[in-house]
Amino acid sequence: MITEAEVAAYHRDGYVVPAGFRFSGKELEVLRAALDGVLSDNPDILPDRLMNPHLNGGKPYGVQGQKAFHALAHDVRILDMAEAVMGPDLVLLFTHLFCKPAESSRRVLWHQDGPFWPVTPLASVTVWLALDNVDADNGAMQVIPGSHRGDYHDLTLIDDPDSTLNRKIDADEIDESKAHVIELEAGQVSLHDIGIVHGSAANTSKRRRAGLALRYMPATSWVYREMPDASADWSTLPIEMVRGQNRHEGNDFTLGEFGRPWV
Repeated sequence: MITEAEVAAYHRDGYVVPAGFRFSGKELEVLRAALDGVLSDNPDILPDRLMNPHLNGGKPYGVQGQKAFHALAHDVRILDMAEAVMGPDLVLLFTHLFCKPAESSRRVLWHQDGPFWPVTPLASVTVWLALDNVDADNGAMQVIPGSHRGDYHDLTLIDDPDSTLNRKIDADEIDESKAHVIELEAGQVSLHDIGIVHGSAANTSKRRRAGLALRYMPATSWVYREMPDASADWSTLPIEMVRGQNRHEGNDFTLGEFGRPWV
């Protein structure tokens, strides 16, 4: 799924696109049908705010999810890639469906994931699956390679209806000339570290841009639940042990609800 050289690149740069991995056309059809189902079943939730679509009515927003995304979050190929960079004991923090409709003004300003999540020590990998072709024209993710090895930036609180997030890193702290656009064909994945500076522009094209982010942390870290100014309520957000063993007594897998059982 991922080579030793790609694992080394991940640790050096904070991200990697495994060249030899891609979901098949048939698998992608199933996942796109699941995407269409989530969008249809949750008309009152912004399409870039669909958290935990692998659950059925789960926290934090009660998204009506799809069983195909639940299976994806436990897919051994995805877990193998996460293990290669995070170690053998993995906790699923949450999933997040990002969908930018054609000609959408919504964007994700420069940020690092770490300050948004009550995880300590700060460690996680996001496996980002492209459900559509993703490029610069339709708002692909941009990263600053190597920025995960520096300090965490201060975040500025913002009130911007076009921003997916409520905080950002001030642009004058970022050397945008170093930014790399992660362009993916549908079915490809990228992996990125909790500390890398990243964001994405608005989708000015006439094509949709959809992807599913699967967030895994090593079980040596823990979720401490109470976090000032959190952008989501973590107090009952479910986390799940998906591989290996829990290595931190602070992790509570009983809190929250996993949603109604799949039928």
